[in-house]
Amino acid sequence: MTHGHSRAEEAYELLRGRHAEPGGGVRALIGPPGRLEDAILVKDHVGMIHLLAALPAGREIFDVPLGHTLRATWVGTRSADGHTTSLDVACTDPRLRLTFLSLIGEMLDRADETGRPCIDELTGVLDSWRSALARAKRELDRSRAVGLFGELTILEQLARKDQVRALAAWRGREGHRHDFARTNALEVKTFSSTGSPSVQIHGLLQLDPPPAGVLHLVAFRVVETDSGSSLAELVERIVEQGVSRADIADCLGEDAPALEGGRDRRFTIEETRLHEVGEDFPGLRASRLDETALRGVDDLTYSLNLDACPGGIDPRQLDRILEEL
Repeated sequence: MTHGHSRAEEAYELLRGRHAEPGGGVRALIGPPGRLEDAILVKDHVGMIHLLAALPAGREIFDVPLGHTLRATWVGTRSADGHTTSLDVACTDPRLRLTFLSLIGEMLDRADETGRPCIDELTGVLDSWRSALARAKRELDRSRAVGLFGELTILEQLARKDQVRALAAWRGREGHRHDFARTNALEVKTFSSTGSPSVQIHGLLQLDPPPAGVLHLVAFRVVETDSGSSLAELVERIVEQGVSRADIADCLGEDAPALEGGRDRRFTIEETRLHEVGEDFPGLRASRLDETALRGVDDLTYSLNLDACPGGIDPRQLDRILEEL
């Protein structure tokens, strides 16, 4: 018998390659041998992952106190034995997928060992994981806030030059490959106050320069300190330059609530790294790979140590680079 986490991962990989019709879903049975329908992994039509844990016949439904990250509802499902009531637990934050699959794997391991219904083991696992999920979510929120701080820092500098063109250049929020782009482009990264200056690169296009343009990468070492600025204060300074608050919120989209939620967090920039992303700059790029190498590659993220990157530029040149953007 495979371990629970392996079963959950294999089921997820199976579902990831299958298409769900609007209003429907695709599913994989992952329960213990002899009672496979005790637990079902489901991918709905928007790609959200659900766990369905069957309620044994004759049992009453009960309250499951979960937050927004894990959403629990009771649903009616059809099984080989007829109609079944199941607890539907959905992970609403795709960044916590691995955590969610680990939770499911632990539930399956316990059910395999004890022979108890998966739903009983699920409630026990949820009790022990609730605090771990909360810690993971807080860290993700901090990481998101630090990333926003870097982008808003550049937006403020651009707004001092031209508030209209500043907002128009902020392209990453609309799905563009680079955070800021006109003729040239600027990718903004942040990294923590400890360890090597490593930044996260997302996808195969982020290090490809724009056509007929130059790409620069700026990386800020951001630290949390009482003497720093909050996201809300940074936005206020941008608004004072003439940029519409509503337009900023519109660009931020689902990250807009972080402006209010992050008032207690204050950041400052301890170090600035600036690079021109030239031909000798390391990293994975779509322009350097053929179609065969790219086939099936999806959702790629990797770390890049800036100490290994050539093309370092005096950070004081950032103002000139923004002028020439």
